[in-house]
Amino acid sequence: MQVFEHQYPRYCSLKMNDSIGLIAGGGDLPLFFARAAKSKGLSLHVVAVRGSASKKIEKLSDSIQWISLGQVGALIGFFKKKGVRQAVMHGKVQHSELFKHFKLDLKALSLWLRLKDRSGEGLLRALSQELKKQGVLLKDCRFLMEEVLTPNNFNVGKVDFDSKATIAFGLKKAKNLAELGIGQTLIVKKNAVVAVEAMEGTDKTIQRAGVFAGSGTILVKVSSPGQDWRFDVPTIGMETFQKLIQIKAKGIVLESGKSFLLEKEQLSSLAKKNGLFIHTVG
Repeated sequence: MQVFEHQYPRYCSLKMNDSIGLIAGGGDLPLFFARAAKSKGLSLHVVAVRGSASKKIEKLSDSIQWISLGQVGALIGFFKKKGVRQAVMHGKVQHSELFKHFKLDLKALSLWLRLKDRSGEGLLRALSQELKKQGVLLKDCRFLMEEVLTPNNFNVGKVDFDSKATIAFGLKKAKNLAELGIGQTLIVKKNAVVAVEAMEGTDKTIQRAGVFAGSGTILVKVSSPGQDWRFDVPTIGMETFQKLIQIKAKGIVLESGKSFLLEKEQLSSLAKKNGLFIHTVG
């Protein structure tokens, strides 16, 4: 397994009133991080991706700069102006959007022309390297997020005998796909893979599974063996959970300590009410 210099346990060095940067995409994760940073007394400076990040982030920020995809120069300039030396990246920017309406500034164009790997992760690695050159260290995105990390032995609802066999099957297949860099999420039913996540994201994968497999599916979400925790943590939130309820799924499988489970109490209540299980492994 590859070891990254941003290993999670090493990031506890910030003190009250220190500055922390946040690169914010869509969804609730940037808001969770912003609240956590403010609760620690950190000064939060946000670069928000236009068209993805929630406007709610503005009220949680000490300063904010809205940018479009490809404005790397503006991102770096803002962080340097605010004295940001460490930053975290949270929220969804669909990989498919990297190939649509993608206008590059001079800094981004320079990076793009040098890249051999233009996948979503390849672009993020290049951005991280450029930030480091400019004196900004991109941190493991589990930093300050202990409250929403999936805990050990967090299990809601009953997993029947048939589901246990399907979970074992799904975990093996999910790990194989994650190792190949294809996706972190698959949906299984009766020892068959019915949907695999690609560029479309988890929610659309769930919808597709409902169309082709009907009710009784199980969602399995895992990390990859060489997961770069600066860029992504497998996440289940309310919106995704509602999609599972809509297709009458049977349950969810997550890795403890390697995934985010947002609003655990509300999700647990919904799971019990709708007959879904939440099962953790690892």
